[in-house]
Amino acid sequence: MKNLFILLLVCLFSFLLFTYKITEVPPGINGDEAGIGYNSILISRNLTDENHNFLPLFIFAKGSDWKQPVTVYTTALFFRIFGVSYWLLRATSIFFILVALVILYLISKEFMGTNFFLISSLILITTPIVLIQSHLALENIAPLPFVLFWLWTTLKFEKTKKTYYLFWGGTSLGIGLFSYLGMRLIVPVLTFLTLIYLKKHIKQSIYFILGISPFFLLLLVAYFRYPSAVFGNFSGATQSVYEFLLRYLSIFDFSFLFFKGDITAYHSTGKAGMFLAATLPLFLIGVFKILCNKKPFEILILLSFFLSPILFGLVPDIYRASRLLALVPFYAIISAVGFLSISKKPWIIFFVIIMAINYFYFVKDYWFDYAERVKKVFPIPIERTYEFHIKE
Repeated sequence: MKNLFILLLVCLFSFLLFTYKITEVPPGINGDEAGIGYNSILISRNLTDENHNFLPLFIFAKGSDWKQPVTVYTTALFFRIFGVSYWLLRATSIFFILVALVILYLISKEFMGTNFFLISSLILITTPIVLIQSHLALENIAPLPFVLFWLWTTLKFEKTKKTYYLFWGGTSLGIGLFSYLGMRLIVPVLTFLTLIYLKKHIKQSIYFILGISPFFLLLLVAYFRYPSAVFGNFSGATQSVYEFLLRYLSIFDFSFLFFKGDITAYHSTGKAGMFLAATLPLFLIGVFKILCNKKPFEILILLSFFLSPILFGLVPDIYRASRLLALVPFYAIISAVGFLSISKKPWIIFFVIIMAINYFYFVKDYWFDYAERVKKVFPIPIERTYEFHIKE
């Protein structure tokens, strides 16, 4: 009961943190948000999108692009239950974060206990890119619960050897394929890492394959009807090994991860990185500790952080933190391992104070100065905003 109370407090704190100024920062509503909102309204009312397609797998938002089903249908469900509102449109992103926190709690129970949950959840919710995405009605944040559920089922299998956990882990990653376009590049790598992790359980790994295979098959079939929705504008941009490595290694540029963040104004304040800079020492300590421990599950998490985005080397753009939300759970867990390994040191309070100061300056800028900066860069799409609000 005490542990559940702690989970409730963490979720309540997160809800209050993420909903503060949710409709004010960033200001207005951009084209992608309006497209998701408009189609979610239509689906919630008559089960068709703006193109009059009945319960489509992918949704084409005019003036924007193809939308993935997880966010649109989740938003449509909330609109159906609670009614249409701009607040709820953006708050759907917070729902994904809260579900992720619950699953992180389940992982912590099997992993290192309540203290681990407190630290890892704190690192996750104070990650700058998480707060930024929580205020956007976009798809980028949706992969979090699916990645964490896969980790939990993998850990449960390691402890119980019950094969149905592998099936549900594969299913979770399979659904994750449809949560965000970039997951088409991440899930295949996580699938490969899972099979390597299960190399001593070859017969049991078939359950994982059975869980995920239908979703790969569905994606293949969908390609013939929604080719642009399945792969976006991807056209195999890499022309050499050098370009591939440049794009992949740019993901781990410390200036990008901890100081500058995404190159697009709606996904970054320009004054903070994807991760909180003060957590970098904890992450490095966590990496060292995991390498020393040599525990298979911890190694899987470490490899997932560094290898899951490798196929982004095929994509021309670099420094796009908004595409890398799937890395956040791995980062939070690794950093929490680092924190707990030095938690009994007298100078641990130094890290806590620095983290608090670092986060304070980030949220101060985000809540009160960022909105003014960003509205000068992105005009509000009047026609799409009208379509959304007229339905509201």
